[in-house]
Amino acid sequence: MSPNVLIGIGGTGARVVEAMINLCAAGYGPDNLAVFIIDPDEGNGNLTRTKTLISLYQRCQQRFNPTAATENKLFRTTLKTPGNLVWSIFKQKGTRLKDYIKLESMDHPLADFATVLFSDDELLTNLEKGFRGHPSIGSVVMANPDQNEDPWTILWDDITNKKQNEVRVFLAGSVFGGTGAAGVPTIGSRNLIKFNENATIGKEKSRVLLGGALVLPYFSIERDDDTEESMFVTHYDFPIATKAALHYYNEKQLGFDQLYLIGDSLNQKVGKFSVGSQSQENSPHYIELVTALAAFDFFEQPPVEGEPEKLYFISSRENETITWDSLPVSRKDEQIRPRQVELKSQLLTMTTFAYTMCTYGQEILDRDHKGIRDPWYREHFEFDEKNEKDNNKNPRWGENKTDLKNFTDYLSKYFLPWVTLMDDYSQKVSLISRERICEGDVRVGAAPTLADREKKKENIGHFTKERNPEGKNFDQFLTLGLLAVNISREKTLSAADRFVNIFYEAAMKFCKQNYNLQ
Repeated sequence: MSPNVLIGIGGTGARVVEAMINLCAAGYGPDNLAVFIIDPDEGNGNLTRTKTLISLYQRCQQRFNPTAATENKLFRTTLKTPGNLVWSIFKQKGTRLKDYIKLESMDHPLADFATVLFSDDELLTNLEKGFRGHPSIGSVVMANPDQNEDPWTILWDDITNKKQNEVRVFLAGSVFGGTGAAGVPTIGSRNLIKFNENATIGKEKSRVLLGGALVLPYFSIERDDDTEESMFVTHYDFPIATKAALHYYNEKQLGFDQLYLIGDSLNQKVGKFSVGSQSQENSPHYIELVTALAAFDFFEQPPVEGEPEKLYFISSRENETITWDSLPVSRKDEQIRPRQVELKSQLLTMTTFAYTMCTYGQEILDRDHKGIRDPWYREHFEFDEKNEKDNNKNPRWGENKTDLKNFTDYLSKYFLPWVTLMDDYSQKVSLISRERICEGDVRVGAAPTLADREKKKENIGHFTKERNPEGKNFDQFLTLGLLAVNISREKTLSAADRFVNIFYEAAMKFCKQNYNLQ
């Protein structure tokens, strides 16, 4: 089994990791995945939510015991993270470039040269909030990480046992900001990972197959002309930064074996202006999903023998609307359509599972056992509340309660906001419908108000924005889904596992009929 490592660099990189984790939870991901993130702005809102998401994913994945029907689907990917998930670059807070390069202790000629290369703002600005659209700063401070410390050690664990090109490392970051624009080419240089002494096997041979996504401009942010900061980047700076970055990639011999170029011209708004820290929290965007799909395509390719051929991947769609059929899911022509169908099926099933678990499922958990007469529940949960020996059969007790809370927290606070916020009401992204699932404001990290399952019974049959005249209602979810599941003979399942498996399998059965999925 080839090790797969995803490194998210900067804010865009963190959101790509977020997208990949949600895909893995939905059953669309590699068998194994190691991740870490590079960002000097540890208070960044995008980074904070991704760290929490990863922690929740691991708790759910490690505790979940699937049935035969749900195996290799729900939370299928084994996720590995280093002790320190984030390389924040600086060991001391308040570091400035001037401090990092020890400007005041330099010989005068060298110090004078540094002041020619960098402006006063660049030398004196606190870098805790990142590099503010100045990749020249980032390239200096990221060029020589201590690879004997976390998170870098995750790259080299057991690498001496690996063959040429066996360890697959994928870098994801933007080319138009600060941290990503600096980090992707710096970390992707020939010697830092690709031909690191740990990876090299003789001359020009490496155990690492290095891939990357160059994420081009794909969003806009509301500009704040009243900011007191003197050094920052806005989306008006993106085009010239991108032009310079692409020229650099064209001229330099970096270590990448395969590169994906990803961007979008819709210019969708993803949030308010922020220099950095906690206030920098952008809404999920479908381009981050596409970048995660690129990483998955890279990880699942067949073994590469000998010297890798340099490959570049681009794709395009026929019009401005993004549909399931326009998502680039594979480098192989014959795999594109089957993969698109699989992705649609997995995300619709996961969305239906999340919605039903967090509405009807939570209602059941909030009720007393003895008062529940629903046939599917009675068939699967038989126990005496007064008998302590039956506690482990009760989904409301002890570890079962904790496990189910982790699941509902992940589904309500992270997956559903992520998958619905890609719908920005512009009618350009025609994937999952936000208005049929959520009501009011939606933010990743907070459970949204979900559509009332009784007052809006029809919604569940129309979670995709594609027209579905035969869409079924919530009553039919009960009959076609929950009542069609029978895992009562699965005696080894905990009560929490039983509850989760029932709802996920019900979502599978319902979606297969409702959306005519194969």
